[in-house]
Amino acid sequence: MVKNTTGGGNAKKQGRKFQNNNKSTVLRKSEGSNELYAIVDKIFGNGISVFTCLGQIIWCRVPGKFKGRNKRNNFFEVGSWVLVGIYEWEKEEEPKSCELMCIYDRNEIEELMITPGADVKRLIAKTNEKHAEYSEGGHNHDQPEGFVFTEHVVDKKTMFADVSGNEAVVSFANDEEINIDDL
Repeated sequence: MVKNTTGGGNAKKQGRKFQNNNKSTVLRKSEGSNELYAIVDKIFGNGISVFTCLGQIIWCRVPGKFKGRNKRNNFFEVGSWVLVGIYEWEKEEEPKSCELMCIYDRNEIEELMITPGADVKRLIAKTNEKHAEYSEGGHNHDQPEGFVFTEHVVDKKTMFADVSGNEAVVSFANDEEINIDDL
């Protein structure tokens, strides 16, 4: 058998190959009228929908530099602040699509808020609105979604099964009765 003289398969070098952080320490700011600050509104499979500082909702393409190996350093979710670039061929009044250019973390967001000349008032209001929704319970009271939890305690034995004769009848909260034998 051959003696190992080199000390392994260089696994340490291979493990650190893509570990560098691509984030720069300089805050990336809007450099023109085609670059807007925005908040991620919805995430789709092929892009995101963003709410811009102009009050518009625009579809945004996510380029490859924010995917794959670089996703670890460029993670975004609903409510994240981003910088988007409007395509030059779009109409200036109402753009329909844009491209993601930068994702901001919490410290950079605070720095953007105090930066003079950055028009982020609508984004701050939208962020505060989102936080208020989550603190109130996270759902609209007009349209119930999913489970509705109440303080009302019901005895499980009397709620679910009433045995009368040979039939078992199940009653629900909205006073519907279903005969189990009919199922």
